[in-house]
Amino acid sequence: MTAAATPQPAAPQAPPTDEARVRADQAALLQGNVKSLMLGNAAATLIAVLMLGSAAAPWALWPWVALQVASIGFNSWASWRVGQRPATPRNAQRRLHAAAMASTTSGLLWALGVVVLWQPGDFASQLLLIFLITGLSANALNSLNAHLPAFYGFFMPCTLSALGATLTDWNLRAMFVAIMAAIYIVTSAQFVKRLHATLVESLRRRYQVETLAADLREQKELAEQANQAKSRFLAAASHDLRQPVHALSLFVGALGQRPLDGESRRLVGHVQSAVDSMGTMFNALLDVSQLDAGMVPVNLRVLALRPLLQRIANDEGTLAQRKGLRLRLNAPELAVRCDPVLLERVLRNLLCNAVRYTDHGGVLLSARVRAGNVRVRVQDTGIGIEPQRQDEVFQEFVQLHNPERDRAKGLGLGLAIVRRLVNLLGVPLTLHSVPGRGTCFTLRLPLAPPAAVEPEPAQQAAAPPASATPGDLVLVVDDDAEIRGAMADLLAGWGLRVIAAAGMAELQPQLMALTEPPRLAICDYRLRGNETGLAVAEELQTLFNDELPIILITGDTAADRLRGASASRHVLLHKPVSPQALQMAMAQALAGPL
Repeated sequence: MTAAATPQPAAPQAPPTDEARVRADQAALLQGNVKSLMLGNAAATLIAVLMLGSAAAPWALWPWVALQVASIGFNSWASWRVGQRPATPRNAQRRLHAAAMASTTSGLLWALGVVVLWQPGDFASQLLLIFLITGLSANALNSLNAHLPAFYGFFMPCTLSALGATLTDWNLRAMFVAIMAAIYIVTSAQFVKRLHATLVESLRRRYQVETLAADLREQKELAEQANQAKSRFLAAASHDLRQPVHALSLFVGALGQRPLDGESRRLVGHVQSAVDSMGTMFNALLDVSQLDAGMVPVNLRVLALRPLLQRIANDEGTLAQRKGLRLRLNAPELAVRCDPVLLERVLRNLLCNAVRYTDHGGVLLSARVRAGNVRVRVQDTGIGIEPQRQDEVFQEFVQLHNPERDRAKGLGLGLAIVRRLVNLLGVPLTLHSVPGRGTCFTLRLPLAPPAAVEPEPAQQAAAPPASATPGDLVLVVDDDAEIRGAMADLLAGWGLRVIAAAGMAELQPQLMALTEPPRLAICDYRLRGNETGLAVAEELQTLFNDELPIILITGDTAADRLRGASASRHVLLHKPVSPQALQMAMAQALAGPL
């Protein structure tokens, strides 16, 4: 028995070319103009019969009328039937050919009509017939210019027949009409040729623009995918790199609590300095991630500008003096409307960069009123930036003048953070730089009346922070064994008792054996499988009546995880965590919600 052949799937059709789509548009234009053509033909036929039919031979007139009626009726029916389905690149060529045939038939019928209706010696009737032919030709020029064969098929037979009929009367008046008719035929043919070329070119350009737009969308999607892949890679790399640095920070903290000789303590100090440097770089990455995740709030208010500029200049002045630079502040008493915290971060980054990349001369921090705005400038006499590379300096990890990636010159994120902050604030930032002469960054801040300056929030006297006391029990939940061990050693060095586990399943049996509630829980945000520190925190607070303070520690910089961790009401720390930061977080958690 022969097995039935497996049907093969049809091969996918190639997308239509631009030329095929142009032909489809031409066919659609012709289809849309059929009604006006048929109405024009019908009206001209009726006028010809009423005005000229009495002088024509009946044996020739009525067959011609019958042919015209049949042609008009058939074309109208065919147009209605074809109109049920739109013109497509696949059927366009067939429809254009049919239109050319139909218009040629109509043109030949009117050429026959000239023969039937032409009255030798009757100049008035001749002019009327020529007028009808001219009107039909003008209608054809307007309706059939999308397809030259269709236009010429109608235009040439009827106009040339009228020209030939005119030449049968050999007199001066007939010669003048013939010359005018010839000029009309030539100029109309040239005009419709240019009109057709313009139309086809416009259709072709439309599809070229659509193709370019589609390519642009595709390239944009590819760029967005690449950017998302980069973000995912950076988030994963940041998390994986933070883990050992976090463990190292805890181990160094635990080691620093032990009795050490002078040389050992010096080495531990160097290790701590290296860990702190890595922590600073990771925090810069975290700033970028938080800005991209929309987690930085904007609190606009009217503030006095000069005190803020003075504080920034004083703080950066030490480094400037150390480099032998002169840092000057030139700002009158002005008020602006902005977020003081975010504005200070922007100006500190700009001023720090100016001092860092200036080796001689000085740095000027100034403010002045121009066109209803306050222009704050950070201007230096440093190395400058080439014009073609000025956009690059706002990209992540770009340091034009640090090819050796000297750690002392930062990570290349300062200006990337500045751009994100000014976009968040809605503050225009401009850059002007001349290589070898210096750079000037200008911020335009909205001017505010000095009387509207809002006072600084009152600083309440801080109550003594709550703290864990020796002997208190602390729960540590982290799926990384090294970090669990380092955290346990550090907390034990502070005199605390520790129960450490990789997750809730491992922690549960130890909790059942407790005779007293724990004082605090420290949970990593990302645990094994689908378990999270948030879920563990909820279970722990269910067990201990919501009275157990929780500290969440995360190494994630992905936007969704940052938002999820920040949305919790627990104290949040970002890896790597120094012992000092952990102590402050413990005091904050034990003090309770503010």
